[in-house]
Amino acid sequence: MLQQLAINVEQFGTTDDCASQITNALSRGLPELTPAVCAHDGTFVIVCSGPSVPQFIEEIRSQQNMGRPVCAINGAHDLLVDNSITPNLFLTVDPRPMPQNVTKPQKETVFMLASRVNPELFDRLNGFRVMLWHSWSKEKECAAWKGKFGIGGGTTSGLRALNVAYVLGYRKFIFYGLDSCLAGDGITKRFTGEKAGKVIDVIVGGRTFMCNMAIAQQAQEFQDIYKVMPDIQIECAGDGLIAAILAERRKKGLRT
Repeated sequence: MLQQLAINVEQFGTTDDCASQITNALSRGLPELTPAVCAHDGTFVIVCSGPSVPQFIEEIRSQQNMGRPVCAINGAHDLLVDNSITPNLFLTVDPRPMPQNVTKPQKETVFMLASRVNPELFDRLNGFRVMLWHSWSKEKECAAWKGKFGIGGGTTSGLRALNVAYVLGYRKFIFYGLDSCLAGDGITKRFTGEKAGKVIDVIVGGRTFMCNMAIAQQAQEFQDIYKVMPDIQIECAGDGLIAAILAERRKKGLRT
């Protein structure tokens, strides 16, 4: 385990707002997450929105052509569609209205929405293949889905996607765009050009990565995965912070 960072972060949305949105999602009568959502070879491909993801479009296409399900996270959905890749799956846990994401939904995609997601996205995906699941946390919003199965694991949609896929039976994961650090300019946090707020330095293996608080927290939470999922294998494309953490784990003889 690399040295822990002292970080205080707050989730987006109030717990009351999220509880209300969970109640709204449950009222829709949607099917809930079950194993074997799609055919696969045991490897799950997760495409996030880090700055590096556009350079791996052809590699992602090849992964899908090998029969591996491609799960788009938030803004990565439209990037893939724009490049003639229809995501097998989409996942988000974000409770904020995100009208810039999923503007081109595809009939073939299964949209795995956490019950805490904003009703606006549920409404926009009416008529598409939507599957509901419940995001466990220590927040009181979870009382809104009491009696249902909750899936924990991390504060970002990318990390929750890994936990959801693990529940579905996957043990091998390949990440694209999970940089968990800013682009080389030190200010850009997503391939869309979105800028970061407050920036901190995170040092791994003698290298310094620039991060905002949320993606630094993500990198810290990433390391906890191995405590609860000791049988997983993870690859991360690119040269970002998560890839550096994996490289350090390999040097230390730790599982990756």
